[in-house]
Amino acid sequence: MASVSFLKLHFSSVDKQTLKIALPLILSNITIPLVGLVDNAVMGHLGSPIYIGAVSIGAIIISYILFSFGFFKSVTTGLTSQYSGSNNERLLLTNLYQILLISSFVSFLILLFRDPIILFALDLFNGSDDVKANSYIYISYRIWSIPAIFLRDIMIGYYIGTQKAKTAMTISILINFLNIFLDYYLVIVKGYGIEGVAIASVIAEYSILFFVIYAQFGEKLLSRFNVSVEEIINWNSLKQKILINFDFFIRSLILMTCFAYFVSTGAKHGDIILAANAILLNFFFIFSYGLDGFAHASEALVGNAIGKKDEELTKKSILSTGKFSLILTFLYLFIFLIFDDSIISLITNLELVKISTEHFSFWLYLIFIFGAIAFWLDGVFIGALKNKLLRNTMIISGLIFFLFESMLGNLANLGLWLAFLSFFIARSLLLGSILIWQLKKNTFFIR
Repeated sequence: MASVSFLKLHFSSVDKQTLKIALPLILSNITIPLVGLVDNAVMGHLGSPIYIGAVSIGAIIISYILFSFGFFKSVTTGLTSQYSGSNNERLLLTNLYQILLISSFVSFLILLFRDPIILFALDLFNGSDDVKANSYIYISYRIWSIPAIFLRDIMIGYYIGTQKAKTAMTISILINFLNIFLDYYLVIVKGYGIEGVAIASVIAEYSILFFVIYAQFGEKLLSRFNVSVEEIINWNSLKQKILINFDFFIRSLILMTCFAYFVSTGAKHGDIILAANAILLNFFFIFSYGLDGFAHASEALVGNAIGKKDEELTKKSILSTGKFSLILTFLYLFIFLIFDDSIISLITNLELVKISTEHFSFWLYLIFIFGAIAFWLDGVFIGALKNKLLRNTMIISGLIFFLFESMLGNLANLGLWLAFLSFFIARSLLLGSILIWQLKKNTFFIR
């Protein structure tokens, strides 16, 4: 009986709430990079690294746009969790309308200027002509999914902020599995090639409209209060959202600039290195999207506790989400260290690509550790709506990345990975130091 008692795990109420939010999001988030893996897998068996490289560059350009505006989900989660904590549902719904308005305007501009955006983005990359030509085909289809993706992010942000993680999970999983199914059908069955991969994503993303219909008719989400047009376009309120969004935009832009530079510089070393880096980045995205579950739990719990003006609950939420982030990180490391050869072989049968991928995987696993700390602290500061602090630490970390890359350029792709590692070390150390300092000075709870 003593041994049975020893095996029992004891979780605090905050730990249970952390897991209640995070576990469904981890399950759903893992399906996001799985789409990327399937994209690479169907391209990787078409007989040339060109196709993997083309989808990689195309995906990183689309991701660059999406991550640059990925703050729509973060801002929605942060504001929703604080308004939910203070039981101010009218402001919560006004906030949703305003973020929808801002995202619609951004979507319109991106689609209006889609051709110059695509051509300019491709000019920044150093892939071969064949890779860039196929990337253009991919992006020209994929860019039309952006309005739907913004809408999806806002809905998921709302459900995370109100701690309805299972609904957020359902949205993400169904959209991503539809994408995977359409990948297989359009590319393998119908033989559409790279166009099929892009079209699959567009169709899958617009399925978010079915969830919008459900939210409106099932939950009356946008009609619980009669929010007037004047409240939505109130300049003082709207300006606050724009300024918060702009700080997060700068942060996201720098983050994706580092990622895009990583892919572009890796492409200078040939299609084999480009394909190997693309596979390792997909490993990274599987890891980061999984850890995002606890980052989102941080956003929701910290924001909700701050909305309640409960300092003790805020500190417990920070510690709980950090603890589980580290546990999951070491679980990921264990799995990847054992099964990385099998996963790489599943993605591609090109021997040179496999060798290069295995050669640089060690540096990726170090990034896992420091990246986990950075993702968790991102969530903590997003929940507290410390937008300026997040912006400034990202600027410093980005400068460190480019400084190290210029210093280590003679090491080719190894230098690139070392610079990438320095980027995550800087983010984790800066955010960690600031959090400790602010908690000691009792300034964390002041916006």
